[in-house]
Amino acid sequence: MKEERADYIWLNGRTVAWDEATLHVHTQCVLGGLNVYEGLKAYWSPEQDELFVFRFDAHMRRLSNSLKMIRMTLPYSLAELQQATVELLARNRFRQSVSIRIVCYFGEGVLFGYLPEEIETGAFIYATPRTDAASCADGVHCCVSSWHRISDTTAPPRIKAGANYHNVRLAHVQARVDGYEEPILLNEHGKVAEGTTRNVTLVCGGKLIVPETSSGILEGIMRASIMELARAELNLEAIERTVDRTELYTADEVFLTSSSQEVLPVLSVDRIPVGDGRPGPVSQALYPLMLEVGAGRQPRYRAWLTPVYQRSHEAGSKPL
Repeated sequence: MKEERADYIWLNGRTVAWDEATLHVHTQCVLGGLNVYEGLKAYWSPEQDELFVFRFDAHMRRLSNSLKMIRMTLPYSLAELQQATVELLARNRFRQSVSIRIVCYFGEGVLFGYLPEEIETGAFIYATPRTDAASCADGVHCCVSSWHRISDTTAPPRIKAGANYHNVRLAHVQARVDGYEEPILLNEHGKVAEGTTRNVTLVCGGKLIVPETSSGILEGIMRASIMELARAELNLEAIERTVDRTELYTADEVFLTSSSQEVLPVLSVDRIPVGDGRPGPVSQALYPLMLEVGAGRQPRYRAWLTPVYQRSHEAGSKPL
């Protein structure tokens, strides 16, 4: 499947045409995957003629933590990256929901350098129309991968780094070869960690169960949002704890969460049906609720949203 494109990308302080957004092959970003990034979603609201970036501040806090842990010093502030994202979205004139990626990278310089005088750093931002590989109504069939999730003592999953995704790529490709759509990875202790680009959630006895952050997971923004919505809107208890592999087989529901696709039901794990083998009532309630929140139709959660065209207009930027 060919990925969607957009007219413009933001690269190191300039808005350039898609095909002109290039990095040199000698950058550490290219040679070693040395970057950290955030993947965000913006929701289109036709009623309000507005594009809303979902939980922008939370994503930027996580990016800040990633930058801190890998000791990367950027020539841009987080506020500048945030405003550049808003202006890029406005300039692309999006009138549909989009996926956004903000990437900060090490460029040319000393192999293991991190001080500003040792290695250059940069950033780029791009956004593309959102496409879904599967829908909440369809669900996916999963396997427990033979590949284990990277740990906090090797390549910390808490850092959203490009190089970390080699781990889950191995698992995802193997799952496809074996006839599954998604793998679920265990950590080094044999406990459930997460999927390839998605957090795992179980529904057991009317409670939401999610692997705790020390289980080798990325601290997902959508994961936290879904837990809050389940508590506030569905009156469900949401518990963070370690999760055994066999709980995936006995759970009433299992679903995956991510910023790009919100809620994705798991129909089976290792050919064992989850529940009755169909998307369950909790996932089917949370998915449309999340879309309502993202499109600004739930006033209670309006603080989670950043309006692109309003903010761009207030900043005085005029999309060309």
